[in-house]
Amino acid sequence: MAGRTQFNNKTKQTIIFVILALLLLFSGWLAMNSTEKTAARAQHTQLTERAALLKKIIAGDLNKVDLFTDILAHHPILQNVFTANPNPAAIQKLNDLLVSSNKRLKTSDIFVMDKSGLTLAASNYGQAKTFIGKNYAFRPYFIQAIQKGAGEFLAVGITSKKIGYYISRSISVENKIVGVIVAKVNMDLLYHYAHDFKGDFALIDTKNIIFFSSHKSFVFKSLKPITVKDRLIISQTKQYPMSQIQNLNAQSGSYDSAGLETIRLENTDYLFAKTAMDKPKWTIMMIGSTKGIQNQALSNAIAVSGSGLLIFLAVYMFLKRRNEAERIQTIVDNLPSGVTLFNEDLQMLICNDRLKKLLDFPNHLFENGLPNLEDLFAYNAQRGEYGEGDIDTLTQNAMDTVKKRKDHVFERIRPDGTVIEIRGTWLNNNGFVSTYTDITDRKNAEQEAQRNATYLQALLQHLEQGITVTDENLNIIFWNKAFFSLLELPNHLMKPIMKYEDLIRYNAERGEYGPGDPEQHVQQRIQTSLKFEPHHFERTRPDGRTLEVTGKPLYVDGKSVGFITTYVDITDHKRMMERLRKLADTDPLTDLYNRRHFSILLNREIRRSKRTGETLSVLILGLDHFKKLNDNNGHHIGDKALKEFAKTCQKHIQTKDTIGRLGSDEFGILLRATERPAAYKLAETIRQAVQNIKITDDENNTLSLSVSIGVGIYDTILDERIENLFKRIEKKLQQAKREGRNCVR
Repeated sequence: MAGRTQFNNKTKQTIIFVILALLLLFSGWLAMNSTEKTAARAQHTQLTERAALLKKIIAGDLNKVDLFTDILAHHPILQNVFTANPNPAAIQKLNDLLVSSNKRLKTSDIFVMDKSGLTLAASNYGQAKTFIGKNYAFRPYFIQAIQKGAGEFLAVGITSKKIGYYISRSISVENKIVGVIVAKVNMDLLYHYAHDFKGDFALIDTKNIIFFSSHKSFVFKSLKPITVKDRLIISQTKQYPMSQIQNLNAQSGSYDSAGLETIRLENTDYLFAKTAMDKPKWTIMMIGSTKGIQNQALSNAIAVSGSGLLIFLAVYMFLKRRNEAERIQTIVDNLPSGVTLFNEDLQMLICNDRLKKLLDFPNHLFENGLPNLEDLFAYNAQRGEYGEGDIDTLTQNAMDTVKKRKDHVFERIRPDGTVIEIRGTWLNNNGFVSTYTDITDRKNAEQEAQRNATYLQALLQHLEQGITVTDENLNIIFWNKAFFSLLELPNHLMKPIMKYEDLIRYNAERGEYGPGDPEQHVQQRIQTSLKFEPHHFERTRPDGRTLEVTGKPLYVDGKSVGFITTYVDITDHKRMMERLRKLADTDPLTDLYNRRHFSILLNREIRRSKRTGETLSVLILGLDHFKKLNDNNGHHIGDKALKEFAKTCQKHIQTKDTIGRLGSDEFGILLRATERPAAYKLAETIRQAVQNIKITDDENNTLSLSVSIGVGIYDTILDERIENLFKRIEKKLQQAKREGRNCVR
C-alpha cells in the first residue's frame, strides 16, 4: 500500500513537472512568435521608409542634372560653336564651360558631340583618357537625343570603365539639331549612401539586372534569367560587360509569422521593400537579413522561458527541505542570469555565482553565510552604486522601497557602465525572487537605433527643400525647418503634430490661394487631399517667389495612410530660364530681336497672312557707309550710331509692327496688314528721320547718318519661301545703294 502511494506521488510530481515544462515551452514559443512578427514588421517598415528616402535623394540629384543639362544645351558659348565652323578658341571656351559646370554639378563628366556622334568638347579634355575625338553615335542616349530631343542611358563607360547614368539633350541652332550634350552621373557617388543607410540595398534596371548595390557581390547579377533580346541590346550598346553578368537565381518566399514576402539571394533569406522610380525606370530594393530577427526572437523566448524557470526554481527551492538546497544551488549557478531568493525577513536564501560577478560582490560578504538584504544595500551605498549621499540614508531609502512589497522591473547602470535589468517578484509567503540580467549590449543596440533615427531626423531637417508628412487623418506628423522658412509660416503653427486644416486656413486667409472665400478654399483643398492622389504643380507666392510642390501618397500593405509633400524654391531657376530666353531672342547691343527670332516671327506672320489674306510688308534697312564710320571713328562710335538708329526706327513704327537687327548694320521691319503705298511711305519717313540723327565723335565733331531701304511685299500666290523673300528685298536694298544711297527702292 505504501509502495502504491509512493508511486502515485511520483506520478503526480512527474505530471506536474511535465505540465510546467510544457507551459514554459509554450510561453517561450508565444514570446518568440510575437517578437518575430513585431521585429519583422518593424524592419519591413524601416526598409520601406529607407527605400522612399533613397528614391527621393537619387531622384533629386538626377533632376538637378537633367535641368542643368537642358539649360547648357541653350548656352551662348555652346551655341556659338555650332553657328560657324568650330575654331580652337570657341572650342576652348566650351571646354572651360564644361569643366566649371561639371564641378558645380558634381557629375562625372560632361561632353558635347556633333550630329555624327563625334565628341568635340569635354570636361576631361586635359586628361589622358579624354572623350574628345571619340564617337558614341551607337549609344542610346545619343540616338534618343537626335530623334526625340532628350535621352538617358545607364551603362559602363567605354572610356572610364565605370557604371554611370547618362543624360542627353539635343543642341539646336535655327530649329535644326546640330549636336548633342551629355552629362554622366557616376554611380560610385552612391557609396556614401551605402554607409549612411544601415543595411543593404540594390538598384535594379528594367532588365532585372542589379547595376549598383551596397552588397558588392550582387553587382551585375540578375534576379531573373536574361532574355536573348536583352542580351543582344546589352552587347550592341556595350551597356554592361556580359562576361560578368550572372543569374542570382532569386527565389521568392514568405515570412510566415508576419505574412511578409522574402527573397533568397546567395543562400540568404532577406526581408525586402521595393519602390519604383518614374524617371529613370529603376527599382530600389532595400533588404535586411532575417537572421537577426530570428536570433532576437529566440533570445526573447529563452529569456521568457528562463525567467519563468527561474521563478519556478526559486519557489521550488524555497519550499524544499534544506537538504535539497545544494542540488538546487548547482542548477541556479548554471543559469545565465543572476538569481537571488529572500525570505519574508529579507534574509538571502539563495544566490548564484553569476550574481556575484554581475554586481561585483567580494567574497568576504559571504564568508559567514548568505547576507541579508540590508547588508547588501549598505555595501552598495558605501561603494557608490546609488550615487552620492549619506550612506545610512541611501540604505534606508532602498529598504523602504522593498518593504512596499511590490513587484518591480527596473534598470540600473553600475559605475563601470554595465546596465543591469532587475526583475523582482513577491511570493505568496511574502518572500521574493529576483533575477539580474546584463542588458548592456541590448541597450547599446537601442542607443544605436536611436542614433540612426536622430541622424535621419537631422538629415531631413537640414535639407534645402521643405518636407511634410501627413497621415490619413490629415495631421501633419512631420515637417522640417525649410518648410516653415519657404512658406514663411509663423511660430505659433510650429507644433509636433500640426493640423493640415489649420495650415490651409492660415494660407487662405493671407491670400496664398488668391481671392475668394477662405473657408471655400479650405474645404476644397481638404476634399482634394482626402483622395491621396499624387500631385505636382508650381505655386507663385504673393512675394513673387515660385515654389514647386510635389506630393506622393504613402502606402502600407497596399492602403493609403497619408502622403509626403516636398516644397522647392525654383524662383532663381525660373528667372534664369527667362534670362536665357531673352539672350536667345534679342540682340544685346540694340535690345531688338535678333535675326533668328525675327525670322521666326516673320514665318508666323506669313502663315497668318495666308489664312487671313492680309498684305504683309517687309523693310530691310542698311546704314550707309557704316564700315567707314567704324574704321574712322572706332567701334564705340559705331555702336552709338546703331543704338540711335534703332531708337529712331522704333519711334516711327506701330506696336503691331516688329523690328529686328539682321546683321552688322542691317535691320528688318515687319509690317502687318500694310499695303505697298503705306510701306513705302513709312520707309521714306524713317529715311528722313535718320538724316536728322546727329552723333558726336571723340573730338566732339558732329557726324550724320543716312539709310538705304529695300521694300518688299510677301507674295501669297507664289507661296514664297522666307529665304527668297529676303533675297528679293536685299536686291532692292543693294539697288538703292548703287543708285547713290539714302533712298528707298
